[in-house]
Amino acid sequence: MSDTPLPVYLDARKVFLNETTVNGSIEVEKLTRVAACTVDGRGKIRAQLSFSIDQAGRRRIRGSAQSRVLLTCQRCLEPVPAQLQEDLDLVLVDDEGSAQLLDKQFEPWIAKDGRIVLADLLDEQLLLGMPIVAIHDQGPCSEKSNYQTANQREEGQDRGEIGQNNPFAILANYKVNDS
Repeated sequence: MSDTPLPVYLDARKVFLNETTVNGSIEVEKLTRVAACTVDGRGKIRAQLSFSIDQAGRRRIRGSAQSRVLLTCQRCLEPVPAQLQEDLDLVLVDDEGSAQLLDKQFEPWIAKDGRIVLADLLDEQLLLGMPIVAIHDQGPCSEKSNYQTANQREEGQDRGEIGQNNPFAILANYKVNDS
């Protein structure tokens, strides 16, 4: 994809009639909600968007956007690189009422004044594709010895392996067996 800056906005009437395709990039800092989720608000979003009218007369926005950003690891609170990749398939509508009339299979994008603000569109779509929990795949915070899953802890308790560091270990003596 090109490193050409994306336009700030597009005229909805023109881009659909001309079946325009836009390639370019935008700084992460211009996407306020995505930038707020990152460590430093830096990076570039690269996007490719195509505008067309389908056979049913719907104005479709299709394309993709991707970026590499730094998020905060939820285990160690250190930066962790994350690859954001989102495929877009939207239907442009004029208002909330028109959005409600769309079939559930279509995702609406509202352009009230006939302008498609690309930063807003990409901000929302990439935010939806953001990982729920960012964690390191490798490194000291990802070692299995430090973190056990809930199932592993339960299995250990069932075998009588109650840890010395567990403040609730004494409660295991009060556990009532139903069998």
